[in-house]
Amino acid sequence: DKNDKNIMDFETAKRAIDYFVDNKEDLFSTEYIVLDFIVGEPLLEINLIDQIVDYFILSTYQKKSKWFGRFRIMVQSNGVLFNTPEVQQFLEKNKSIVSLGITIDGTKRKHDMQRVFPNGAGSYDIVEENYKLAFQKNYTNTTKVTFGSDDLKYMKESIVHLWDMGIINVPANIVYEDIWKEGDEKIYFEQLIELADYIIDNHLWDRYNTSLFSDS
Repeated sequence: DKNDKNIMDFETAKRAIDYFVDNKEDLFSTEYIVLDFIVGEPLLEINLIDQIVDYFILSTYQKKSKWFGRFRIMVQSNGVLFNTPEVQQFLEKNKSIVSLGITIDGTKRKHDMQRVFPNGAGSYDIVEENYKLAFQKNYTNTTKVTFGSDDLKYMKESIVHLWDMGIINVPANIVYEDIWKEGDEKIYFEQLIELADYIIDNHLWDRYNTSLFSDS
């Protein structure tokens, strides 16, 4: 969680790992596993994550699990803490098996509508700089974008902006909660048409993609 009151302790994490590793044959048929750290802001607890990964490796080795050496680490972050020494050390330590998702919601004005610090300042400038650094270091090449009623009008420009940043495939979705207003469906339709026209006019259909146009 995004606070300092509800922090999972290491013993709880160890019990969870023991449960899955000890009961692997009954619970899973897969030969590989992903340790996915998501929700809240995982990088706030990077030292705990480091402990968890080390314990998982040790546990799978000691118990001769098929998952030993057959796993990856995924971390979904808002990107603010990416360039801290602790995070860099963790990423370098697990370089061959870690993937990092950094959320950029589009253009600066769109991103800074929701992703703000406690003092109200937007986080875009910091996140953009960190994303570019993560991209250069080959830790990430994608993002995750969410649109709601207030920022729906920035959909087309935001997707194009992310393409221009080098994000070839942009996973995007709309908010599922009941926050929509009368007329939003028209704005959504118009933004999709404008984006489709942009793709056609600039011959981008075989170079870039967004999940907004997937069949599902």
